[in-house]
Parts: sequence; C-alpha cells; structure tokens
Amino acid sequence: MKKVICSISLLLCFIVQVAELAAQPRLKFDGEGRFKIVQVTDMHINQKKGQSEVCFELLAEVIREERPDLVVFTGDQVTELNPRATWVRLVEQMKTCGVAWTMVFGNHDHEQGMSREEIYEMVKETPKCLMSKGNVKGVGNYVLEIEGKQSRATAAVLYFLDSHSNCELKEVGGYQWVDFSQIAWLREQSARRECPSLLFMHIPLPEYNYAWNGKTFGVRLEEICCPRLNSGLFTALKESGQVIGVFAGHDHENDFIGVYYDIALGYGRVSAGKNAYGCLEPGVRVIELTEGKREFETYVRLKGGEVKNRCKYPVDFEDLKKLK
Repeated sequence: MKKVICSISLLLCFIVQVAELAAQPRLKFDGEGRFKIVQVTDMHINQKKGQSEVCFELLAEVIREERPDLVVFTGDQVTELNPRATWVRLVEQMKTCGVAWTMVFGNHDHEQGMSREEIYEMVKETPKCLMSKGNVKGVGNYVLEIEGKQSRATAAVLYFLDSHSNCELKEVGGYQWVDFSQIAWLREQSARRECPSLLFMHIPLPEYNYAWNGKTFGVRLEEICCPRLNSGLFTALKESGQVIGVFAGHDHENDFIGVYYDIALGYGRVSAGKNAYGCLEPGVRVIELTEGKREFETYVRLKGGEVKNRCKYPVDFEDLKKLK
C-alpha cells in the first residue's frame, strides 16, 4: 500500500511539474508583428534605507502604461544586507503585474548575503520568470526564443550573459571579462539560429567606447566601466551575423546608444532611487522589435511618462562612420 501511495505521489509531482512548465509563457510577436521589451537596470533596492519605493512605483507604472511582452532586469537589483525579504517583495510585485520577465546578475547582487545560486533558486520558481542558470561560467547564461505571430517558428532570439564581477587577476584589476566558455557557448547557440538577435548583460563591453565616438542618442556622464582586458565577445557577435544589439547597465550616469560595426551598443536607463549614485532621474529603456526585420525602435521612459532619445536602428545610424 505504501508503494502505491508513493507511486501516486511521484505521479502527482510529475503532473504538477509538467503543468508548471506548460504554464510558462511562450514569447511571441503580437498580431502587428511587434515585440516590446522593457529593460530595468541598477535599481539597487534598499528598503531599510527607505529610499527605494520609487523602484516599485516605476515598475508598476511602466508595465501598466507600456504593456511590454517581456521585462528584463539587467543587474544590481537588490543591494541591501540580508536581502531575502526584498527579493520576495520584488518577485511578488512581478507576480501581480502578470508579465513575463527575466534577468541577469550585476556585480553587486551577490554581495549582500545571498549568492547568485541562492537568488536564482528563489526566482526561478516564480510564474512567468524565464531565467535559466546555464552550464558555462557564471549563473544566467541562456537563450529565449520569440515565435512569429502566426507560427511556432523562431523569429527572433534573446541572449543573456553573466558578466561577473571584479577581475579575478589582481595584477589586472577592474572588472572580469566574459569567459571563453561563454563565448564558445554563444557561438554554438547562434550557429543554430538564423534570425535577428539581441544580447543583454550587466557590464558593458570595451567596444562601447568606440560606439560613443560616433552618432549616439543619450548621455555619457561617466567613464565607461568595462573590463580592462578584451576577451573577444564583440568579435564573436560580429561573426555570428545575427546579433543587432547589445544592452547593458552598470554605469548609472550613462544611457546612450550608438553603433559600432553595425551592432547597436546601448545602455539601459538607471532605475534606482536616491539609494544609488548618479544624477539621472530613474527610468527604463524600451525596445521594440519588428518581426522579419533587422531593426528595432528604442527610447528611454522616465518615471512620470516623459520619453527621451527615441531612435530607430539601423535607419537613424546609417550615416555613421564605422571607425573614428
């Protein structure tokens, strides 16, 4: 009898797991062939200082007004000691919003008493959270596919990379570069898919310095804080022929987007309140893809609804010189 009960219990657990997987949303272009992403970055939520309500208010407002198909958090989400309760609150808010969401880690997320692995284990169980751990260096190297409006075929791809934290070589210093294992994985993944792609990560690539030298939309008010050594990720992206844009966070006083060798390199808009450094008002970046085209429209939306630096890739950058 105990064996029968045990078998039934296992079967029920399996059914629940299958149901949960089936309930996860499939990303899909809408009836007009559009797919809208809201990028939220560097909230640095610290409820104990009482200065982070703006982050929760901003999230609710943007999701209500923009009605995105996906919300992407690009790092440094919660930066208070013993952050579990705040992660729970953030997860609960995303449950209430009811929109698909995912994230990558920043260089500070794991410094407050929870490791990347512990945070991942907490958020991955959330309905409509699409984050995966991955099997190369770091936590959060994965792919999300966007289906066409009239089929299950993949029409666009979103890549996510863990950009790590401080450099592991003391004699180099600065920030860690993307590992060769991650680059090899991305090359392998992109070889399987032939459609326009975007990449999201926290720490910007060294090539952001070159993008700033050309035509840009937005501001650069601080140094581009990229790794001091270049491991070749941008070269892999260029060789793939599919990635049309990279979006990062990390630098709170930069929100520009430019182009280098036909790949858009953009920042999100810092979404933090007074608990994080910088002079920019909190906001988000909105990115809208068009099915079947290597193009997107993007802009910064501030809390309260003001829209800044609206532009279209590639048309608004076509007069850009590729090298300066």
